[in-house]
Amino acid sequence: MLTLLLYIQSHSPLPEDVSANRMRETLRALCSSSRLAGSEEAKVGAAYAAKVFSESNLQVKRSIYEVHLPRQTKASVTLIGSPNISFNLEETENPKDPFTQNELAPPMHGLTGTGKVHGKLVFAGRGTADEFRLLQQDHTLKGSIALIRYGGLYRGLKVRNAAEAGCAGALLYTDPEDDGEDRGKVLPNGPWRAPGTIQRGSVRMGNGDPLSPGWAALPGARRLPLEEAKGIPPIPSIPISWMNAQKLFGTKGRPAAPISLEAFVEMEVQQESSPVEIENVLAVIPGSTDPDSWVIFGAHRDAWGRGAIDNGTGTTVVLETARILGAAIKRGWQPERSLILATWDGEEWGLVGSTEWVEENIGPLRSGGVAYVNLDVAVSGPSFAAWSSPGLRSAISAACEEERLPHILPHSFPGGGSDHVPFLESAGMEVGGFGFRGGQGTYHSSWDTPWVVETFIDPDFAHHAQAARLAVRLATHLSKSSCRVDGAWAWSVAARDALREIPGNDLTNLHALMDRLAASAKAGDSTHPHRFLRLFMGTGTTGKLLLRRSAGYGSSWFPDLQTKNPEERTRALELLEARSQAAVAALGASPR
Repeated sequence: MLTLLLYIQSHSPLPEDVSANRMRETLRALCSSSRLAGSEEAKVGAAYAAKVFSESNLQVKRSIYEVHLPRQTKASVTLIGSPNISFNLEETENPKDPFTQNELAPPMHGLTGTGKVHGKLVFAGRGTADEFRLLQQDHTLKGSIALIRYGGLYRGLKVRNAAEAGCAGALLYTDPEDDGEDRGKVLPNGPWRAPGTIQRGSVRMGNGDPLSPGWAALPGARRLPLEEAKGIPPIPSIPISWMNAQKLFGTKGRPAAPISLEAFVEMEVQQESSPVEIENVLAVIPGSTDPDSWVIFGAHRDAWGRGAIDNGTGTTVVLETARILGAAIKRGWQPERSLILATWDGEEWGLVGSTEWVEENIGPLRSGGVAYVNLDVAVSGPSFAAWSSPGLRSAISAACEEERLPHILPHSFPGGGSDHVPFLESAGMEVGGFGFRGGQGTYHSSWDTPWVVETFIDPDFAHHAQAARLAVRLATHLSKSSCRVDGAWAWSVAARDALREIPGNDLTNLHALMDRLAASAKAGDSTHPHRFLRLFMGTGTTGKLLLRRSAGYGSSWFPDLQTKNPEERTRALELLEARSQAAVAALGASPR
């Protein structure tokens, strides 16, 4: 037995073999071109990821999907006056960084509405529904153009709120109070946002390919007509710089509260919307004794430009992890569970690549998916943080303790905004992630390059290396069949307590079932506890998790009970009661 233990230890992955210098070169290679999803330039990054996986002696899988990611062909903003003033919407360049001089991704919002509109300009604050209601008390917003400050809520919600208030278009900017000179020195002299940069991003309310909701957008798959796609705003929107926002505010500057401004504006967005190809590149390490149980580590590879921080850092960690695991395999190590290392495409447009892959592999994921670990922005500063749904808390804490990182994680219930969402909501898997955080002003701008990382964020790549070591340790832990991924009790208690906040006299039976479920989960000893969430999936392969929605545009418990339609609520309640009864039985409590 001692000989076998020494053999296993000598062949296991070695976190100490992580190389900070190699990770620096990896980030530079990833950022050698733009990685806008669906572009020709993005293929360079896909080929590089495949090359690293192959050179690490790992099995490479490349998944291609045809999706709706319309390319912007024209965008303009004109201040109406005598004379009219047409704005330059391009970002300024960093004089110290040549990568900002040939950026290929235009300033744009992904999946926005199109058209040419003009109207009176209104300042709508952060674009909340309450702020638009405040404006409507004194102004008719029909046909107006909303100028909206980033922050506080998802940008897609801001545009949706503008459309619902009657606005014809929306312009979004980043305020220096949030990310700019009010926070400290701006780039290139400090880490905060330069006034001539912009924040791109998707504004669609929804995830995955909008023309293949619920099924994988494989080449040749059925596609909805564009007019049936859900979640795409009906009005055009454009991200602009603080420099241009100042011109729109005029000499009085930004108002303290929402108000109608004196300016009139014309704006236009045009797109080319034929399908484009995106490509996930994955490495698969088959398990030795439990190959149908999958542990997945993923990072999105696409970006709104070169994307060094978002998400070259996460992709670099995944690729370095692949090298260390590959070296261990050459020495004779093999995981007991299967390990999958993924670099997703199209995340920036609404988690498209990961969602399509989950839809394509929903059967194996629901039957054998153990855990998904997401690495989105692995390094943006010096402060370490880890998060997880309850079932991954123990494994992540153990790996953090080995790496001498903070490891007291709260039981958390993730919000949305990154590639863990389809694994949690559609596949019913426990999810988690980690990274080093800090303030910096390159988010979704062309200034997000290796120069910023090497100058301000992580000059010696020590944080990158520590993140990779932690990933290796966590992968090693989770790859063992004996590693228990169990969030049944914490999920049950949180759901029970959340249900108490939902009004309705029709919930008596469900309250009783959730009380029993929490008691059963505490006392139970399920053989496969990581499958607990699958007991609460909706009907069919496209059904979502009934307990919770984690979407970035509105997390909620028991979302199907929130409907205002009585018939829909009754159906949802019946399904929840049936699922809760099955869960109680599965955890070993006898029906009463």
